[in-house]
Amino acid sequence: MAAQGWQNWPGRIRCAPRQMVTIASEDDAVRLMASNPALPIRMAGSGHSFTPLADCEGTLVRLAPEPKVFHVDKEKRLATIWAGTPVWALGPLLHPHGLALANQGDIDRQTIAGATGTGTHGTGVTLGSLSTMIRAVTLVTPAGEVKTCSLEQEPELFQAARLSLGSIGIITRLTLALVPSYRLTENGWLEDADKALANIDAAAARHRHYEFFWFPYAKKVVAKSLDPAPPDSSPAKSAEQMHARGLVSSFDEKIFRMGCRLTKWVPPIGPSLHGIFTSGFKGSTRTRWSFEIFASPRTVRFNEMEYAVPAERGAACLEAIVRTIRNRRIRTAFPIEMRLVAADDLWISPFNGRASMTLSVHQWAKDDERTLFKACEDIFLAHEGRPHWGKMHSLKAAEFQRLYPDFARFRAVREKVDPEGRLLNHHLAAIFGASPSWRRN
Repeated sequence: MAAQGWQNWPGRIRCAPRQMVTIASEDDAVRLMASNPALPIRMAGSGHSFTPLADCEGTLVRLAPEPKVFHVDKEKRLATIWAGTPVWALGPLLHPHGLALANQGDIDRQTIAGATGTGTHGTGVTLGSLSTMIRAVTLVTPAGEVKTCSLEQEPELFQAARLSLGSIGIITRLTLALVPSYRLTENGWLEDADKALANIDAAAARHRHYEFFWFPYAKKVVAKSLDPAPPDSSPAKSAEQMHARGLVSSFDEKIFRMGCRLTKWVPPIGPSLHGIFTSGFKGSTRTRWSFEIFASPRTVRFNEMEYAVPAERGAACLEAIVRTIRNRRIRTAFPIEMRLVAADDLWISPFNGRASMTLSVHQWAKDDERTLFKACEDIFLAHEGRPHWGKMHSLKAAEFQRLYPDFARFRAVREKVDPEGRLLNHHLAAIFGASPSWRRN
């Protein structure tokens, strides 16, 4: 395919690969690997990562975006899914089988391979990231081998493949552990920030899902909980409806976009807008099928940094960030998002071995994020934070080696599968401390 330009969702990452290829099967991926494609070879999902994971001057591979379920085992609550299936399509695909994802994030525009490949998550102290739901992976290696791995079959490859940043092969199928379809009731309310900080543990224990949004110049937070609701016969939205819903810019989003412009061009107005945005929230209650309620439309484009800190250090970290933003009068129109995630055993998961609080900071895509993100990253690191792989950070191999107990194990498997570094771009080479063959030649 002829070379084309590519950019991520906010437009910050742009590249001009020598070729862009769309594949619709394992056979397509095998043929690609055998054709000696231009190096490096990188995978692009929906472009919703804020880091240069898909930045590529060689061959950029995209999975056909056709939603597809290959097999469903209702008794074991397992489904094998085409890895290019968008998250927004998963709920409608699984619902007729009486099944659903146990959790989701608040954006559903990613592909399931992109979401699991970067450790994307929702909130809930008993719930892990989407990657923890994987029970088997089918991938095509740089050598053109089709491999299906699980805890029973090639367990080390499976451990790496569950969260791999697209660095060990082209993942084509994922088998996910699911739960019976369920409905959730969402409640939203305003709460004094000091009270919310003091009561995080209690609120998280009281609700299946709990989070809050704190505009740093405001004195209150916007809190949200999701809890199980009784089942009923309410019709579920179709995949077409879920896709369309995510593209609609609501009145609130249009007002917020205006606030982003004002904050950029008239910075002194920013703190007042934070109070207005917060006080304008009147509370809400609604009940929907789970996949209809987790995600919200996000049409105001932004760049994002998120770190996972040990849960017990989260409140202090958040307080330090808000205090720094206020003291230094740092400009931002966005709130800080607080969520909670259970510990897991994935080798390069931000939640490896520890329950975590994730804190997300955002900056409008047309604004300069560097001052805000640098100030926040310094605080995150002082609190033993680990960055979300799909969101902006400045760390390299030495820092990751220190932060992740199993980082060397992941690198060993990755290098065994891809000894020449064909699947590494400059960004990933720096993360893994590697020197790919295309850079040496």
